[in-house]
This record gives sequence, C-alpha cells and structure tokens, in this order.
Amino acid sequence: MALMFFDIDGTLWDRKNVIPESTKKALRLLKQNGHQIFLCSGRTRVFIRDEELLAQGFDGILSGCGTCIDYEGEEIFYKKLDPELMERSVEAFYEADIPALMEGRDWLYMDEDLISRDEYGKYLMQTMKEHIQPIRGNQKNWEASKFSLVIRNRDYETVMKKLQDDFDFLVHGTVVMEAVPKGCSKATAIAAVCEKLGADRRGTFAFGDSANDLAMLDFAGTGIVMGNGSDIAKAHADYITDDIHADGIYRACRHFGLI
Repeated sequence: MALMFFDIDGTLWDRKNVIPESTKKALRLLKQNGHQIFLCSGRTRVFIRDEELLAQGFDGILSGCGTCIDYEGEEIFYKKLDPELMERSVEAFYEADIPALMEGRDWLYMDEDLISRDEYGKYLMQTMKEHIQPIRGNQKNWEASKFSLVIRNRDYETVMKKLQDDFDFLVHGTVVMEAVPKGCSKATAIAAVCEKLGADRRGTFAFGDSANDLAMLDFAGTGIVMGNGSDIAKAHADYITDDIHADGIYRACRHFGLI
C-alpha cells in the first residue's frame, strides 16, 4: 500500500476548479488498488469545501501547509496561532501596507478596504463572503493557523526579517506570500500521517506544482511535479509528469505501476 499526497491548486484542479476526468479515474483506481489518498494543501480547512473535490474519496486532509491534519474524519493535529503572535503579525503587515488574509479552520479574516485592492482579494470577498470576518476590532474571535499576504510592490522582505523567528515564508513570485508557523509544513504533516499509520516515508508519493510543495516533494519517497508546475518546484522533483489537462496525474500513477 502506498500513501499518496496531492496538492489541490494546479495539481488536482485548474484555475477554474476543474478536476480532469483522467485525474478522477486515477484517484478511483488508486483506491481500488488499496492505496490511501490524501489532500495536502496550503489552503486551510475553511477553503476546502468543494463537494466534487471532497467526493473523490480522500482518506485524509492535510491543510494549511501542515497546520491541520484530519484522518478519516477525525482531527488529529491542529497548530493554532497564539493570539499575541497574531496581533504582532497583523501590526507588522499593516505597517508595511501589506493586505493580510488570516486563515483558520472555520473562518477567513480580512479587511475589505485593504484586501479588495487586489484582484484575488476581490474574488475572495465575493466567493467566500459567508465565511469572512474582519481583522480589525475582532481580536476576540480570531482563530487561525497561517497567513496569506499580497506583496506586490511592497517591502515584504523587511517584514520577513521582523517575523523570521515565528514563521517560515513561502514566496510565490512577486504577488503572494504565505506565512506558516515555524515547525509546520506539508512535510511535517506527511511525517505525522506516516507515524500514525506505521508507514515508511519511502513508500509515499507527493504531487505538487509550486513553492509551498517543496518540503513535501523533498520529504516524500517520490516527489512528482506537474508539467504546468513552477520551475522551482520542478527543481525539487524526482519525476516531472505532464500538464494537469494532459492526464498528468493519471500518467504518473501508471508510470509508477500504482494503477
């Protein structure tokens, strides 16, 4: 039995949240062959609600860049940010005029006047409005495990230095950066699942496409990067498969004799 870990965005589905039929087939065959399949996403749990995605039969969900682990419907790990750290972080981000998205299990926190200056922020305000609370003046309700930040044309490097003892920063080009608490990553989440199941990490496979997948690609027994993945992700790959819409996941699973 292999343990299979899949990033979501750019790996399982595209920018329009379309899952290729070949990917659905591959996931179904993996299950039939006795393998266990897991979501392993930078998204926190509140983001992972799509019914079609969840209907694919995942055995567990590793979310928030390793800050939350659910296995067979049970939460087995959660790294909640300390309130003092959240306050200090928000202050640092806002001093640098960096729009912040605070991500939790059940809620997203953002201030519309700042986040809506970015197209992605506008998209979130529209699509996730039922799950959004403000950051300012709402400290008593904060519950989060990581941040995402809009860094375009902003001095984010100074903020990184200020908070370097608290977070690992995952920079996605010149637009977005994730702040993940020290000691958490997709790799630590995979390690925790392996420990729970008594599995050897050498028998694990990780599929990804971007900067927040590097840790899991390096940790897994086999790190597979999509053909549409970033150059930095490909540099960490054991195997580069085809694009998401060129049957990339299906072809990789066939290549390794998993289906």
